Amino acid sequence: MLSIVSAVVVIAVLIFVHELGHFTFAKLFNVKVLVFSLGFGPALLKKRIGDTEYRLSVLPLGGYVKMLGENEDEEPKETDEKISEDDRTRSYANQANWKKLLILIAGPFSNLVFAFLFLWVVFLHGVPYLTTKIGEVKQGSPAYSAGVQKGDSITEINGTHVHDWDDMKKIITANPDKELSITIERNNKPFLVKVKPEIMPEKDIFGETVNVPIIGITPAGEFEMRKSNPLYSFVLAGNETWNISSLVVLSLVKLIEGKIPTKELGGPILIAQQAAKQARRGLIALMYFAALIGINFAILNILPIPVLDGGNILFTLVEAVIRKPINKKVKLAILQLGVLFIILLTVFVFYNDISRILTSHH
Repeated sequence: MLSIVSAVVVIAVLIFVHELGHFTFAKLFNVKVLVFSLGFGPALLKKRIGDTEYRLSVLPLGGYVKMLGENEDEEPKETDEKISEDDRTRSYANQANWKKLLILIAGPFSNLVFAFLFLWVVFLHGVPYLTTKIGEVKQGSPAYSAGVQKGDSITEINGTHVHDWDDMKKIITANPDKELSITIERNNKPFLVKVKPEIMPEKDIFGETVNVPIIGITPAGEFEMRKSNPLYSFVLAGNETWNISSLVVLSLVKLIEGKIPTKELGGPILIAQQAAKQARRGLIALMYFAALIGINFAILNILPIPVLDGGNILFTLVEAVIRKPINKKVKLAILQLGVLFIILLTVFVFYNDISRILTSHH
């Protein structure tokens, strides 16, 4: 039950934020918004305020903003006397291309802003950092030869203080062929050792083999919670948003190249499982997960796939270049291919999710 509730809450928030971005910019440019719906299908609740009907619909895994003239069949015609001059002016179809682009981009951009704000709250609350306490020392490794022992903590490398395990890894990675002066703390007493990293093949997060400098130690798995002031948390949230976004883009490139197997793709079931897992760890963990999904959602939506925001952005850019609307039949055919692709992708990720569940029970 927790899986379903957590997933519905996370997805509903993401969709609401996304559609609110489109809605806000449409209103900003005085485009007439006919419907703002959270969910698809028949409306459970609905209320009209001004020009817009606000709906809460049956299927929570989706949502939409319907603008006047967004669908070409509904565009106000110059010869249609039933259409008021106000509606012609406020039709999405009659807006300048730059306004259309901003309305389209506003959805994914809102998801990124939402993710950033959630990450800011996470960093304000405090972030667990892996300490430099050593768990195991590989026999025969450079660290073993230098006398490093289990339970030691690394405090400095080449005179630079290291705050956590990531700090330490960065310095070692940046000095692959150099002897390092490492300050070790053992029983509250510091002493210096000389260690030269060795280059070893390892698997990265994408499963590719890369050569990395190592000294032959593993972390003890101890964490310390660090809080930071609002300004520094703001910077950390920005860096984390950028790092996650870069990783998502790189993952998509690796997927297209075939370096990440398609069986790794997940859908709503996987999101539900992970949401429940994070919810058990607390609100902050769930907020971080929601930010992560929000960034994925934003980047996937900006891909140039018909029916997604990215596809509509591409259509708008093409129309701006050729200075006329794309042929309706051509556009419809492309949109139908986009719908087919999304349906097939949805079926595929559900298959992956179910296969993953069945495999884990054997």
